[in-house]
Amino acid sequence: MIKKYFYIVLLFCFSFSFSQTDIKQLKKDLELVTDIKSAKQFIKDNPKLKAKVYTYNEEKHNNSLSEKLFSKNVGASFETKEQSANTLYKIICITPTLHYRASYIFLDGKKLTISKITNLHTVIMSKLNSGKQFNHLAGKYSMDRNARKGGDLGWFTSNKASKEFVNSLKENNVNTIFNLDLPETKKHYIINKTHQQKNIRLLQVLKITFEKDKNKRLINVFN
Repeated sequence: MIKKYFYIVLLFCFSFSFSQTDIKQLKKDLELVTDIKSAKQFIKDNPKLKAKVYTYNEEKHNNSLSEKLFSKNVGASFETKEQSANTLYKIICITPTLHYRASYIFLDGKKLTISKITNLHTVIMSKLNSGKQFNHLAGKYSMDRNARKGGDLGWFTSNKASKEFVNSLKENNVNTIFNLDLPETKKHYIINKTHQQKNIRLLQVLKITFEKDKNKRLINVFN
């Protein structure tokens, strides 16, 4: 009896905010969302909806939501319900994409002379050969904000780094430490290829959030 009463209240709250015409039209529009282009058109056609396309990385996003997303097929949709909002997800596409992973120490040629860079390189390599950890040395010597991560780039695609950087990873084996000097841009790297490149699935999803008012009723976004 209590369970039946709960569903009656829930239906009342939903109907209070959205007419059946609104709901039917929304479902019809969502059926037409089959790729990124149509998802963006859906967002454009429904400016009052809190809708956005998100990309999930199977390796990087490791939580219950991403697990549920990756367990679905393309075109599938599901809803989550919380106190402040209900959220609808529709899977647009899942694409295996080649990723790379490495750590590096960056020496800035715009701030250091070639002589200083050469000396630092000698010092760093000597410490590596004596057993010092690469991440520790990256934190100490690398001259960009990634030093705080021990130089680790995480998994990244080829469009997130320079062509020369990506090619250097292709040409070297895992656990190899090597140099990359780019005199044109005055960038100098000591690179540690930490992982073999591999395909990682990227999932793109249309996320629509229906917020609730202080009485926990879904707010009407159609009127």
